[in-house]
Amino acid sequence: MGCYYFQQKGSQAEERMSLGERIRKRREALGTTQEELAQVLRVTPQHISAIEKDKRVPSLGFVARLAEELGVSIDYLVSGLVGGKDGIITGIIPAIKADKRLKLKVKRAMITLVGELREAPGGEQSSKPA
Repeated sequence: MGCYYFQQKGSQAEERMSLGERIRKRREALGTTQEELAQVLRVTPQHISAIEKDKRVPSLGFVARLAEELGVSIDYLVSGLVGGKDGIITGIIPAIKADKRLKLKVKRAMITLVGELREAPGGEQSSKPA
């Protein structure tokens, strides 16, 4: 199979990265091994390796599972784009869940805070009295 590259907006170092390269880069940034990622996704480490080397093209469903586990959006994995209608908050909950350095209590508090920020109109405090 050929290697698929997507144009993306971002740093010059990341201008042309394949899906597999973005997956590897994010996995390494989280300090996760191929074996750990494979175990969580219920596939073999060889399957993860083949995807990262662009020897296999994952299904959209599998890309969605990868994105959730790696704490990024599907858009980022496929195109390198970051953002969405929620702006910087997009994908933050999966990122919190994926961060091994955070204790469970801290993760729950952060997820609650993000949920409250999403519910706030325009991301700002309401001017109505409580």
